[in-house]
Amino acid sequence: MIAETAYFIAEQRGFVGGSPLDDWLQAEVLVDRLLEKEQGEA
Repeated sequence: MIAETAYFIAEQRGFVGGSPLDDWLQAEVLVDRLLEKEQGEA
């Protein structure tokens, strides 16, 4: 899930600039928020 999100982040900026690590860390934050939201709704 995190890998796919990191890829999407890189894709959104056209794979120009940024770094794989930054993409991964941002993806972790987004996925964590999504999972927390889903747990709160359950």
